[in-house]
Amino acid sequence: MEPFYKTKIFRQTSLGVLALSLIYFGYVKFFGGSKKTEALTEDKSKFTISEEIQQNHPFSLVYLEERAVEEELQLPGTVSYDMNNVAKVGSRVNGRILSVFVKEGDHVKKGSPLASLQSVDLGTTEANYLKARARLEALKVQADRAKELYEKKVTSAKEYELSLMDYKSVKAEMETSRNALENLGLTDGEISNLEAGKYNSKNLFIRTPISGVVTEREAIIGQAVNARDNLFTVADLSVLWINLEVFEKDLYYIKVGNEAKVVPIGASTEELKAVVSHVADVIDPIKKTAEIRLEVRNSKGKLRPGQSVTASVKGVVSDNSQNKIKVVPNDCIHKIEGENFVFVRNGDGSFSAKKVSLGKSYESWVELITGVSETDAIVKDGSFVLKSEYLKL
Repeated sequence: MEPFYKTKIFRQTSLGVLALSLIYFGYVKFFGGSKKTEALTEDKSKFTISEEIQQNHPFSLVYLEERAVEEELQLPGTVSYDMNNVAKVGSRVNGRILSVFVKEGDHVKKGSPLASLQSVDLGTTEANYLKARARLEALKVQADRAKELYEKKVTSAKEYELSLMDYKSVKAEMETSRNALENLGLTDGEISNLEAGKYNSKNLFIRTPISGVVTEREAIIGQAVNARDNLFTVADLSVLWINLEVFEKDLYYIKVGNEAKVVPIGASTEELKAVVSHVADVIDPIKKTAEIRLEVRNSKGKLRPGQSVTASVKGVVSDNSQNKIKVVPNDCIHKIEGENFVFVRNGDGSFSAKKVSLGKSYESWVELITGVSETDAIVKDGSFVLKSEYLKL
């Protein structure tokens, strides 16, 4: 009897199976092989993506970075002016206020008039300037005439020199009077008006030396003032200072340049970024504290001088190797089904999704406790594309 494997039925059956197998694998290759992303392991943790995707979405790689442990100090503080951008404005001469042009809260530009006044003292200085100017004009004519006569040998050299000395003396006197007018606040235009016969002492403008907001006004119409009176405070409130007191034991954690956050009292959701701009060199012998200063941009006007705030200041607790942590940028971390993952590029060009455990979060960094090693090339830019492709597997 002929063995079964040599029979016609077996050959037909085997050929049928072979044909079906070839058809099946051809179908898989045609339809399944066209995928741009392919899993290389059963658990899908390792996969590849097409060259086209990589060219359209370039990837940047980062590695675990060591950083010193940081803690935040919660400190009460008070808002104050930036002393580089505030001006106390008053009169430079004794007088009496005629008019006030601004009120508290008004925005003013550099050189804008805030008030006007009458001044007897200014009138005296103006009169001295005009007298010296008139004498100078007369002496100039005499000096020119003396020079002409001297050149014609009608007069002696001595007479010409005396005439020239008188002219130079009065010229110096006039220049001194003009400087006095400028020191009292008169502009070149106002001095030109004086030369044309318009006395500024009857209506002298008090002008602001900076642009900003009028935060204080002490000037009252009819008020007698002198050079010691502060009539207005003008401040640029776009940048402010936060004054804090730090205990001696915490002082050495704070460095100039450290980041901070400022929260106005009663506005717990309104955080403003700040930076440490000054750390005092002196410690109060009684309170055992030192002053530090934050600088904060106040472009939206949320802070006001004199306001109370709570500041969170970042300080380096330790800079030795035992107290350093491993961090990566926040952009590297992706949440998948409730777990945290990073994507790592392998040496063969493939990618792996690695589950990680997170520690403390910072402004733009996050601590990684477990999941990756120092040699892993972690994808930062482009990692969202990898997440999208990974979820298709």
